[in-house]
Formats: sequence, C-alpha cells, structure tokens
Amino acid sequence: MFVAGCMVFSCAREKKTKPLSELVLAKVGDRVITAEEFKYSYEFSFAPLRQGPDPRRTYLDYMVKELLLANEGYRLGLHKSRYVASRVANRRRNDLLEAFYLKHVHSRVKIPEDELQKAIQRGTIKWRMIIWPTPSLDEAQKALIQARKTDLKDFIAKQQAFRETPQKGKRQYETDWIDYLDLQPEAFERIKDLEIGKVSDPIPYGNGYALVQITDINRQGIKEEELHSGAKRKQMADRLHDIEADRIVHSLMDSLITPLDVRVKGGVVEAMAPALYDWIREGLPETSVVEAVQNAPDTAKAYLKQLRALKDQTLLTYRGGSKAVLDYLAYMNYYRRPLKQSRSYEEFKETLITEIGTMFKNEQFMHIAEQEGYADSAHIVEDLRRWERKWTYDVYRAQTVRDLTVSEAEMHDFFRNRWRELLIADVDTTRFYKYEHEVHNLLMHEKHLQRLQERLTELEKRYPVFIDEALLSKLALSDSARSNLTSFFVRKNFTGEALVPIVDMKWLRF
Repeated sequence: MFVAGCMVFSCAREKKTKPLSELVLAKVGDRVITAEEFKYSYEFSFAPLRQGPDPRRTYLDYMVKELLLANEGYRLGLHKSRYVASRVANRRRNDLLEAFYLKHVHSRVKIPEDELQKAIQRGTIKWRMIIWPTPSLDEAQKALIQARKTDLKDFIAKQQAFRETPQKGKRQYETDWIDYLDLQPEAFERIKDLEIGKVSDPIPYGNGYALVQITDINRQGIKEEELHSGAKRKQMADRLHDIEADRIVHSLMDSLITPLDVRVKGGVVEAMAPALYDWIREGLPETSVVEAVQNAPDTAKAYLKQLRALKDQTLLTYRGGSKAVLDYLAYMNYYRRPLKQSRSYEEFKETLITEIGTMFKNEQFMHIAEQEGYADSAHIVEDLRRWERKWTYDVYRAQTVRDLTVSEAEMHDFFRNRWRELLIADVDTTRFYKYEHEVHNLLMHEKHLQRLQERLTELEKRYPVFIDEALLSKLALSDSARSNLTSFFVRKNFTGEALVPIVDMKWLRF
C-alpha cells in the first residue's frame, strides 16, 4: 500500500498543470506564442478582431501572421532599427522605474482601517470655492485688502479688466466640488470653518499663497455599509494610497538624492527655456529630439540653433557627476507631455525645472532597480521580448507595403462599379469628392492585404507554423458572446502605456 501510494503521488505530481506562461499555443519558426500571451492579448484587444464563427482561431491567426512578419523582420535585422531599439529602451526604463516603485513605495503603503473610514466620513463634506493664487505672502496681503472691500468675485473681475490681454474670466479661478484632500492640510485647516461669501486670510497654495472664498457647501449622507465596501470606499482608499505613496517618494528623495547635493544651473535653464518653449509651440518632431538638435543646420530656426549651441552646457551637477542639456533632451524625447501641457511661458519654465529634477530622480531610482537585479527579472525580460517582437512586426509590415499607391483612375472605377461597398443608399457620380477619402482607404487596404498575403505565403515555407488546437479550445478565456462585443483599453496605471501588445487593427482597415 505504501509503494502504491507513492506511485500515485508521483504520477499526480508529474501531471501537475503547467502555468500558462509555459504552455506553447503556437509555434512559428523558432518563436512561440504562449497560452498566457494569447490570453491577455485576446481579452484586452479590440472587439472587431474577435468576431466570426471561431473568434479564438480568428484572433490567433492574426497573431500568427504578425509573428511570421516579425520573424522575417528579425532575419533582416529590423529589431535593431532606431524605431524598435528606442521603444524597447524606453519600455525598459519604465519597467525598471515601475519595479522600483512597486517594491520601495507601493508595497510600503499601509492605510489603517479606522483612518480609511474616518476619511470616507470627512469626504462627505464638499465645497465650491474661488481661489486667487499669488506668488508671495506680500502679494496675497495686498490682494486681501482690496478683496475684502467687496468680495473675491468682484476683485477678480476688476483685475481682469485691467489686464492688457484678457484672460478666460473669473471662472478659471472657480473650483468644482472639492473635499479636504484636495487642499494642503495646513491650507484646509485655515479655511474649513470659513463662512460662505467671506474672503480668507492668505493660505499656502502651490509654491505661493492664495485667497479663498467659499461659494457653496454640500454635506452628503453616508450609509454604514459604504464604510466597509463599495465605490466610495475604493475611491477614498485609492486617494489615500496615492497621498501616502507621494509621502514615501519624498522621504526616499530626502534620503537618497538630497545627500548628492544636486544643483541646477539657473543661467542655462534661462537660456534654454525660451528656445524649448518656442520649439514645442511650433511642434516637436516625431523622431529623435536629440538628432534634430545635433544635426540642426545654420539655416534652422533660431530656437534650434540656440539649443544646438547649448547642447553641451552643464545643466545640473551632483556629487560625483553632471548632466548636460543634451542629456535632458534625450530624456525629454520620451517624456514630452508635461511640457506640452503648459498654458503659459511662466508655467512652462516651472514645469521644465520640475522635469529636470524628475529626470535625475528617475535615473537614480532606475539605477537602484538595476542593482537589485530587476533588469534580468523574468517579468521584464518577457515584457520586452513581446514588445520588441511587436515593434519589429510594425517596421517590417510598413516596409512591405510602403511602395503601394492608389491612382485617381482606380478610385473612380471603384466608385462607379463598387459603390455599394461604401454602405450608401444610392450613388451620385457627381459627389465622388464626398467619398474620395473613404474610397482611397478601401482600395489601399485591399492592396495592403494582397501584398501581405503574398509575403505570408512565402514566409510560411521558411517559418513552419504549428498550432495546438486542443489547447486553444480548452483554454479558459473571457470570451462569451457578450465579452466578444466589448473592447477593453487596458493601460498601466504607472505610465499609461498599453499593458500587453494586441493585434494590429490595420488587418481590418487602413
């Protein structure tokens, strides 16, 4: 009995189910599509890609086609192209930064239950208010004297009237409903008992001070069960988590970065800020910002020549090294959004200084993640492998169809003989101009698919395809009829990047 028991146990252990990441669903040449890779790509894809009598097989066929094209891209060395390499490098940076934050920040956030419930209760009181920001306490005191003669609304209206360039009006200073967490704790303590219509004393606000006038108060009730579950609890838990995470980040900066004695060169910032601001307003290139500066000719715009002259200037120093203007431009190449969102030059310059500091902070955090071995972790290695493959497919597909064109004669012929494919009730040949763009795209899409199918037929001979039909049919997926009509746009909270590669929509339309 003892021997038999051991044998049964041994067999059961040998038959232990493998994780999805180890199950090969399809093999294309020497590369594979795992069950895990298919599952996440399928479930987070656009619904039109999951249609037909067998949505699973339809979607997998698209993935196989993309891997066939990617394989040829690898053979031609396209994975080393700037398009692919730059994206992989940026994804790697973000993966490392995310790994650092998950370990050293988010895993350390602990919100006690009583603190969470108290916050939910306090969050039931909301205010609408007018906020007049000023750069200094002295400016706030001067504004207070004038505002208390009438009220803050009237004061703002008068200030707007005196401006040479009219602003958006007082509405830009009016808040929506906000609660105590939307203000700095010190500021909230000063205004929590402020009467409606009264102007507050100056309160800390941003990098300066502000005057506040409450215009309305809303006190909401809350049920006992809402303290323990539901949307309000989750929303408050997320907000408290973010606040505590920010506190931990600042603590880490104090312990890791402050000792490095980081100093930003104010003169260099003053010289580069106007040029960079003009460039962003004019429109940054989609390609490398660094190359645009390095290769700027003497006939280039003034802002480019200014940045070219500054590129090797020291932007910041720290104990043990320094960073040049070009180093920041290389960083900015991937993190443009904060600067592009600035509404004025003054706001832009403040954001630029913040972004320079963020660059240094992120580099230090990524360096720590590398030292801790995250660059070689299975999660990051697999993530980069999938995305490199996807971007290699992008490049090879684009190269395969880039010479295709649609002539005017072809478009007119389509409109004359195939107009029903446009899904219009009737055709009026005098209105070709109205459908010209749509006709062009339909014909171009046909040509793309024809060219790609010809190439795929050739590649299938070079890269044999195997599909595990049994595994495909039994794989647990969220693929009910209802699910297959729904598109999920899943992005990382940390960076806003897509979580996993999904099938290209260009298989369905141009």
